[in-house]
Amino acid sequence: MRKISVVRSFTLVFALSCLALTFAFSQQTGASIMHEVMEVQVSDSSALDIKLTLIDPNGSERERRLQTLTLTENGLTKTLTVFLSPSSVKNTRFLTIEKQEGSNDQWIYLPSLGRVKRIAAQEEGGSFMGSDFTYADMGSTTYDDDQAEHILIGEEMLDGNNCFIVESKPTVSSEYGKTVTWVDKVTYLPLKVVFYEKDSVSVVKTLIGEDSTKIGTKWVTKTLTMTTAATNHSTRIEILQAKFDIPIDSRFFTIPFMETGRLL
Repeated sequence: MRKISVVRSFTLVFALSCLALTFAFSQQTGASIMHEVMEVQVSDSSALDIKLTLIDPNGSERERRLQTLTLTENGLTKTLTVFLSPSSVKNTRFLTIEKQEGSNDQWIYLPSLGRVKRIAAQEEGGSFMGSDFTYADMGSTTYDDDQAEHILIGEEMLDGNNCFIVESKPTVSSEYGKTVTWVDKVTYLPLKVVFYEKDSVSVVKTLIGEDSTKIGTKWVTKTLTMTTAATNHSTRIEILQAKFDIPIDSRFFTIPFMETGRLL
C-alpha cells in the first residue's frame, strides 16, 4: 500500500506541476512575449566582430568584415557599424541613434564621398550596403512591445525548439504591414521572422536565426540569414566574437567620429 501511495503522490505532484506550467504559458500574451524578446536583446554595451556575406541566387558569395558597437543610456541605444574589409567598403561607417519616441536617427559615411550623409525617413526602406537588410532593419528586426499590436497566434516546434508564434502589426510608421515571429520559449530569442508587404498578405523577406548560444550570461543567435522573397538573394550575418557590458567611449557615437574615424 505504501508503494501505491508514493506512486499516487508522485503522479499528483507531476500532474500539478504540468498544470502550473500550462497555466503559466496560458498567461503569456503577444505583448508580454515581445517584451521578453526585447529584454533579452538589451545590454548596457556590446562590441561585435561580424562577417557579413552577400549570397546570390546562384550561390556565389561576397564577404564583408565589420565591427558593431552599441551603447545604451537612459533606455535608448546607439549603434555604430564600421566596415573593415574589403577595400571597396573599408572605413564605411553607419550610425543609428534611437530617439525617445521610438524612431531612429541614422547617418552613413561613405569614403568615396568623403562626407557624412543623413538617412532621410523615406530612405529607411532602402538596402543597407547592397544587403537584404534595410536601414530600418539595422535599427531592429523586431518591434518594441509598445510599437506594435502583438497577438499570440500559436505555438510550434521549429528545428527542435518549442516556439511561440507572435503576429505584430505596427502602430508606428513602418515599411512592413506586419511581421510574424517564432520565439524560443526557453531563451526568448527570435528564431524566425517573416516580413509582409503593406497588404499584410505578400511575404517580403524571411529572417532565420541559428546557432543559439550563451555568451557569458547572455543568449544570442550567432547566425542570422535574411532572404528576399522576390529575388531569392540572401544576406548572412555571423557573429565571430562578442563582448557585452564593457566600457565603450560615447564619442564613438558622434558625427565627428563618423567624419574622421578618430576620437576627438
